[in-house]
Amino acid sequence: MGNKVRVGVFLCGCKEVITGTVNFGRIIAEIKKTSSVQYIRESQHLCACLEGELMAAEIKKYRLNRIVVVGCSGPRQEKFFTSVLEKVGLNLHFFTMVNLREECRLVHPKSVQATAKALRQVKRGIARLVKMDEVSCEVVKVNRTVLIIGSGIAGIETALEVAAKGLKVIIIEREEFPGGNLTKINSVYGIDSKPSEILKEKLALLKANSDINLMTSTNVIDIDGNVGNFTVYLENEGQEFSVKVGSIVVATGLQTIFCSVKYGLGIADNLLGLAKLEHYLLQGKDFTKKKISFVIGKTGENFNLPFIVALKNALYLKTRFDAEIYVFYSNIKVAGDNWEALYTEARDAGIRFYKFTEKLNITVDNGEVTISYEDPLLAAKIPGNYRIVCDLAILPEEIVPSDGTEELAGMLDIELGPDYFLGPDNVHLFSEYTSREGIYLAGSCQKPSLLPEIMIQAKTVAADIYKKLRTEEVKVEYMQPYVDASKCVVCLTCYRCCPHKAITIAYDRQFNNLYRSAAQVNPLACRRCGICAAECPAKAIHLPGYTDLQILAQLDALEV
Repeated sequence: MGNKVRVGVFLCGCKEVITGTVNFGRIIAEIKKTSSVQYIRESQHLCACLEGELMAAEIKKYRLNRIVVVGCSGPRQEKFFTSVLEKVGLNLHFFTMVNLREECRLVHPKSVQATAKALRQVKRGIARLVKMDEVSCEVVKVNRTVLIIGSGIAGIETALEVAAKGLKVIIIEREEFPGGNLTKINSVYGIDSKPSEILKEKLALLKANSDINLMTSTNVIDIDGNVGNFTVYLENEGQEFSVKVGSIVVATGLQTIFCSVKYGLGIADNLLGLAKLEHYLLQGKDFTKKKISFVIGKTGENFNLPFIVALKNALYLKTRFDAEIYVFYSNIKVAGDNWEALYTEARDAGIRFYKFTEKLNITVDNGEVTISYEDPLLAAKIPGNYRIVCDLAILPEEIVPSDGTEELAGMLDIELGPDYFLGPDNVHLFSEYTSREGIYLAGSCQKPSLLPEIMIQAKTVAADIYKKLRTEEVKVEYMQPYVDASKCVVCLTCYRCCPHKAITIAYDRQFNNLYRSAAQVNPLACRRCGICAAECPAKAIHLPGYTDLQILAQLDALEV
């Protein structure tokens, strides 16, 4: 389309939502004075299919190589316009959207104010595009093998999902046998199959797949590299070796700690944690007609796992052994698919629920457990404590990360969360991703997770890994910050502040600086946050699309 900058401006009135306040006539008259603007068109519904075809024809006819769309800027609209530009072969980095609906029309009811701000926004968008450079691509070779640390159900399911997409998988387990916590539970709510049967079936699929290599009694010693090219140092029965992989999935799970002393009680056979109860149920211990109390909510308030497990076991004991079940709770957390149904089923089965305040006391005498509590709902009318005598009390356990989680986080260069589990990149949006590209979390290593959640996480992780490692050579647009080696003083500011560990220090005699060294940015590991460019004291780092020249051009354009 030629080297000369030819900007096309397309204004959308959004079915008169914007033009009811913003004066497009004045905006068009002003931007016509800009020498780089070669074509302007106004429409009331620019994201209609016919409008897209017309836009494509106009781009070709007027040889436009920079496109500014003025109107609303939702993701649906952006996807529509980028698809139009792809059809005509226009570089997508020469396209920008200027939002007038939320930023001007909806916040400025008066036409004069809204139009003045809209004009500044449009001029700023044009100025930025004029200074945009062509974005080149580079090809990066990646290793298409995935390492999974941990062989619980999360690790096994992720391995199967990844292998199904044609990638090689190495799954390591520090214990002698795979299975993790799935080997320690008696049942899963909503699933007829026993956990042991589920595990047996999954392990059979794992061992039958030639793309999956399961290594037990293996520990991680160190980890080096970045996404696409990790080197992981391992130890197996005294022998050290290394493997090269493109991505790493952490599926190390959790553990529980039960201590009755924490509740001011001694050690007694009729005071159990949930894990011990699961163990007894696995062994086939008889609880027929027993009076059993569950206390939930005194610990683990941040997670719903202990609530779900307690309700699941309470219902199992009630239906299987006709036990008399009492559940003492300060709060019941059953958010999630089917868990409200579990709570309802437990109540309908005859399990009794008692809400308590902090005033809950447990005593053990002559083989009986007495629980006295104050009911906050009845206290106003019938003050005083209530007592229940039972044969067995199931008390809360402390849920903690598996041993070695902190050391593993240090090797991976990722953060720990507030509960010392591995910290996700964004707990609300990307709970399986870490702050480093190519390193993922699956299962309960990030937070206590239930089986349905783990299955979804495995699919999510596998899909993202495949997106990055689907071919041995990945084409990457050079949009990450670039370093001017002649200005770099190797102060390590960028190296320290990069949250994604995407920066390394490289030595090259051809570098034109005093140290013959400079920072380098890994194109696959970088997420273009721009922190390094902002922090560099020598102004040696530039972020494409947001260089000083482009920012200054936008500021100059604001002087309307």
